[in-house]
Amino acid sequence: MGDVKRQLMDGPAAPAGATFRYADMVEIGTWFDVSHRAVANWRSRYAESHPFPEPDVIIGRTPGWSPGRRSEIEQWAAARPGQGAGGGRPSKSD
Repeated sequence: MGDVKRQLMDGPAAPAGATFRYADMVEIGTWFDVSHRAVANWRSRYAESHPFPEPDVIIGRTPGWSPGRRSEIEQWAAARPGQGAGGGRPSKSD
């Protein structure tokens, strides 16, 4: 996580006989039993106050994270604001 500015640059080709694998938002969603849309919402909703870990790769417009960063992403999720943070609709008073 941290406050490191990340530079977007072209990645290297995989070595002969190898293919790099990354987790997309769909896979990350399965880690938390949520949809990929929920993961996308986390990335935008908490961008200022609790930024989601930056992706390791972008293919087209699809971000990807190294599966080895799962624990980092789980730590991010455990520390994100809980339900009700940010207000929402006020409860109906009788």
